[in-house]
Amino acid sequence: MNIKKIIAIIASTALTATLLASCGSSSSGKAAKKVTKDGKELSVLRVANMTGQPDQYADYIGMEQGIFEKYGISLETSEYAAGINTVDAIATGTADTGLLADFAAVNRIGNTLDNTNLVIFSDLSSSVSYNGGLFVAPKYKDDLDALNESEGWITSIGTVSEYFNWQAQTYLGLDPSKQKNVNTDSISTQIAVAHNGEASAAIVTGSAIKKYEAEGWTQVASAKDIGINVSAYLITSSDFAKNNTETLTNYLKALDESVKYINDNLDESAEKISKKYGIEPDDFKTNWEQYSIKLGLSEEAASHLDEINKWAYENGKYPNSYNIREFYYPDAAKKAFPDNVTADLTKADK
Repeated sequence: MNIKKIIAIIASTALTATLLASCGSSSSGKAAKKVTKDGKELSVLRVANMTGQPDQYADYIGMEQGIFEKYGISLETSEYAAGINTVDAIATGTADTGLLADFAAVNRIGNTLDNTNLVIFSDLSSSVSYNGGLFVAPKYKDDLDALNESEGWITSIGTVSEYFNWQAQTYLGLDPSKQKNVNTDSISTQIAVAHNGEASAAIVTGSAIKKYEAEGWTQVASAKDIGINVSAYLITSSDFAKNNTETLTNYLKALDESVKYINDNLDESAEKISKKYGIEPDDFKTNWEQYSIKLGLSEEAASHLDEINKWAYENGKYPNSYNIREFYYPDAAKKAFPDNVTADLTKADK
């Protein structure tokens, strides 16, 4: 048996054991709780927000503007640092819905196939213009061919950084199977590795850019040049979706209106978000404008998941191949934005 498949089976078994209880015990599958405000009955929807993602900002502005109440929703939000935390909240029933990025979605479902209760009910966003890109250690800036089989590429095993590295290596014409990985678990660890000369390359974005540059690392390709494209999806549990399709439909409509409000009132929204979350208004606007937000279920977004799913399976991230489209719940998106639902859910992931 291929060694990658053996490793994947071991990893999947461990992850499944950890998640089994949570994936099978969701209490959020019941009909949404009802509350009354100003004589109007509202459905309570608990949203797990990931820090700094577009749904967090749209949820906040939408609540501040009364948009969710307009659509019959009393929105309750909780904040989590990473996608794995948001999906855990949904799987355990402490939240009803939240955002999950592409790699995290296929990886989580792929490692819990026998017991997962998660479904994708809408696309949220795509981002193709990350700031930053491929950075290399000083000695490689004028000789990228020398990166082949060099000290190694900084990564975090089990995250989308592995896929980004593969994209960059392919972009440079390197054989990904011959490149070494330098596993790290935090930005501080990454910088220590870079400082000590224990790595040769990394995909760097956001606030980490200045830290790498302080170590003398140089950007040699942009994320856009490499083709890095991160898509995010809205997920829920299958039981909650079936029992609360109307609530999810109204959430999508309200979220869409909230996004439009931010776009139409960007300066005002940036100031409010700055006061709430501490991000500088100009930084928020730069980050916000990199997203293409379109709710629904598009064939383009589904094909993007197919590609990452195929890559993840072939690179041993989970032991069994599967069709990610079988984990779609289209009813809410069809009711909210029928023209935006173009994904072929009969299409096999090959």
